[in-house]
Amino acid sequence: MGDKQATRICGTCHKDVAEANFALHETHCRRFLCLCPDCDEPVPREQLDQHREAQHTEVRCSKCHLKMERRHLLDHESDECEERLQSCPFCELELPSKDLDEHRLVCGSRTELCRDCGRYVTLKDLPGHGAACSAADAAGSAPPPTAGKAVPPNKTKTTASCSSCMASFPVQDIEEHEMVCILATRLADEEAASHEEEESEEEEYFTGQMATPWLSRGYQAGSLSDGPGRRTRADAGDPDQISTCPHCHLALPVVTLRWHQVKCQILINLR
Repeated sequence: MGDKQATRICGTCHKDVAEANFALHETHCRRFLCLCPDCDEPVPREQLDQHREAQHTEVRCSKCHLKMERRHLLDHESDECEERLQSCPFCELELPSKDLDEHRLVCGSRTELCRDCGRYVTLKDLPGHGAACSAADAAGSAPPPTAGKAVPPNKTKTTASCSSCMASFPVQDIEEHEMVCILATRLADEEAASHEEEESEEEEYFTGQMATPWLSRGYQAGSLSDGPGRRTRADAGDPDQISTCPHCHLALPVVTLRWHQVKCQILINLR
């Protein structure tokens, strides 16, 4: 009972057969089976032609037009074809397999706001972010330290409002922003005052001209073209004129350049 029965491999069907039944089995195989010349698999003799047509006929993939035997077509279409459609795990957009890796790299770099910790996390890191976010919440909900222990620094971002524009910025950036914002506001006020002064001078000039009716229309037209308001606007220069910043040598329109120079000078001073 403990002795293992001896077996032999059939040369036709390549199966292990008990040596006691081997002669009968071999005779049966040679009579009813044959080996396919294409895949070396045992096939019933009367079905050899159907087998070769169903398995070994050359076909072409309908997506990438690659030629192959029919028996490989299903595996090729499901796992190997570069034109097979696959869904992006981030946006669920279906793309050809050959374009999916490049799309997934770009799509996974997009960020999404985590509503638990308030931080922006890339989509590719979002599945693993839940555990880290939960650990951070658990650490934040721990009981406060005792009086004898030092209080750990608060890692939450503190914001402050600009005294000029009332916008909120991180505390470490508010001083730099206020320097730029206050100087920009001062320039805007000076420009507005200059503009009002120009309009006032121009109004006074027109009022004086209207008070002298004996002037001829031609003289009035010539005087208006040379009035103080006209000279002031002429001295202001062409608004489309381009000039260069003396600090960073960036070419900008003259109107924009005044604002840019202030910010550029502040950045130089901060360095």
